[in-house]
Amino acid sequence: MDPYDEAEATLKEHALIRGQLANTWTAFFSKHGRLRPVQLLAIPRILAGRNILVTAPTAGGKTEAVVAPLCERLKHGRWGGMSLLVVTPTRALVNDLFHRLERPCQEARITMARKTSDHGLPEGGDEQLVITTPESLESLLTFSRERLTNLRALVIDEVHMLSGTARGDQLRFLLRRLTAYLRFKRGDEDASFQRVAMSATLPKPEETAEAFLGTGAEVVSISGQREIEATIIRADGDDASRARLAMEATQRFNTVEKVLVFVNSRAQVDLARHYQIGPFAHSPVFGHHGNLSRHNRENVEARFHADPKAVCVATTTLEVGIDIGDVDLVICMDPPFSLSSFLQRIGRGCRRLQGKTRVLCVARNHASELIFAALLDQARLTIPETPVPPIRRSVALQQVLAYLRQVEKHRRTLDQLERTLTLETKPQFTGDQVREVVQGIGDLIRVHESVVEPAGEGWAFIDSSRIYSNISSSGPQISLVDADTGKHVGTVSRVSENAGGVEVGGRSYELLRGSSRSRRKVRVMDSEQSPPMYAARFLPYSADVGFALMGRCGIDPSELAVLREQGHLVAFTWLGRLQNASLQGCIIQSTTRVKGTSFALHIEGIAAEQVVEIIASGLLRKTSDNPLLNATVERMVDVGPYFDLLDEDQKQQARGDWYDSAFLTAWVRRLRKVRIVTVNDPLSETLSCLGKL
Repeated sequence: MDPYDEAEATLKEHALIRGQLANTWTAFFSKHGRLRPVQLLAIPRILAGRNILVTAPTAGGKTEAVVAPLCERLKHGRWGGMSLLVVTPTRALVNDLFHRLERPCQEARITMARKTSDHGLPEGGDEQLVITTPESLESLLTFSRERLTNLRALVIDEVHMLSGTARGDQLRFLLRRLTAYLRFKRGDEDASFQRVAMSATLPKPEETAEAFLGTGAEVVSISGQREIEATIIRADGDDASRARLAMEATQRFNTVEKVLVFVNSRAQVDLARHYQIGPFAHSPVFGHHGNLSRHNRENVEARFHADPKAVCVATTTLEVGIDIGDVDLVICMDPPFSLSSFLQRIGRGCRRLQGKTRVLCVARNHASELIFAALLDQARLTIPETPVPPIRRSVALQQVLAYLRQVEKHRRTLDQLERTLTLETKPQFTGDQVREVVQGIGDLIRVHESVVEPAGEGWAFIDSSRIYSNISSSGPQISLVDADTGKHVGTVSRVSENAGGVEVGGRSYELLRGSSRSRRKVRVMDSEQSPPMYAARFLPYSADVGFALMGRCGIDPSELAVLREQGHLVAFTWLGRLQNASLQGCIIQSTTRVKGTSFALHIEGIAAEQVVEIIASGLLRKTSDNPLLNATVERMVDVGPYFDLLDEDQKQQARGDWYDSAFLTAWVRRLRKVRIVTVNDPLSETLSCLGKL
């Protein structure tokens, strides 16, 4: 098309969409010069009432592309009550979206509110747009379902952060329950609500759209990747020395005033003071994680946004698009355990540098250097396809009890439970699985003549805060309260009996006497000797990290690299710890000893040329005998916080659900040759290092 004709067509498209947004154009787009590509594609489809997944790079305009047309539908259709719900993964992101949408909603005369454990809905309020989390949606549906009667549209923000997780499983069940409730309440079998989701780039967007939005959902995808300016440094030693080397390395980049540091545990956040050094010795340093109190989290977000020169140390809580202002540099202290997490982290940086993001990767050892290099390579390409986690039976357990609490008389037949909690799109949760879970939680429920209702322990579960959440924790939570102000500081998983203090979000607190086990009084102190609070739980690297490493090593997906090492073979599958555990269970036999690691299988008793045949025949033998039934799957993946409440048979079945024979069979069929890596091969040292992880 001629450039002039193309420009004229674009202007006409802008004018058409502007006319369609008669009630909301000024509020949402008057300050922007033109609509972005994702907005041009998504807005007409959403206005037409379609279920749609919108994927685009960070800062691509997704929020306006989704919320503006839904608000237009709200105004045009005169939707009343809580008619538009936005579900987002974290409380911090709820706050961010609330502040971002507050002005345009006021201008469009749309009432809005936020619903989290930090912010409740006003009694008798008439808020039309409510922003919430999966946990608070659970609370609404379980305890205040009447407030959802007017729902006409639901948005899932950052759906890639939920997909494949226990909280994502919970949300899928909630959508089923919500649909069933609205059908009952409206007396219409076809009663439904529009579903829209937003996401960063996904490997299989069509499958994600179908899982959360339903069969026939559309996908609008805008490709694109900002240029990445990256440096990898080696920094071993303790937290203080590593922080010093990282902050000194910021001088390798031009004009670094605002730094966002990502770490893999809350304990590392609570040692944020170590980053107040070098060029940032006189700058404020903040810590941010999910166990901080609401006041502390929001204070950190506001102060880091406002300070012209500052450092913020965070866990995954700041991976998503919270408005913390322009960040000049992202520092990753150690590689995250998945490619998707890495992409989220580096996407937070350098928004004022159009088309570029800057990242400093701080590795502990050679293996970490290799992983960082592989992640950076893959970040410039596409996200590889990996196995899809199953629906967790532990989440189904929580949903059975929540649903029984939701309905009148708190009882349902087995058939009713099956109809409501069956998930028909992939990953599926069948009616048989629903019945198996019900039969496997006998202490929590009572079943009489196919009627199910909570038992005594089930009511205790319902009455506790556990009924809302599928967030795993490392044990009972201890609340910390400032003795001088009475304000909640945060929560910790444990405190040593001999500890004199703790650190929370980079600040030191003295532990005071006279407190209970679940509630400890603290006072701010200046000591630099406070111990960290949390015992970190690290899961093994995921398959997408393995595939990135495979590409970095120059190994083709059709070949199996095999290293001979100390009397055994190391066969590099790159599949991650869980899939290697599956293969280990498939091929283990009296003549073959096998041990799986994150990226490889260590095999004794066979020749290198036999490895592919042994794996293939093992998979064939295990078509009916699940190799994960007796494996310690809970040490490799997040099985959900209520796994231990399942009976032994259901625990075994829950482990077996993670076995993906179809994926492994397709993988082994792609293998065409064995590549034997000798000690003289330059790749030998690299593979030897990675095989131990």
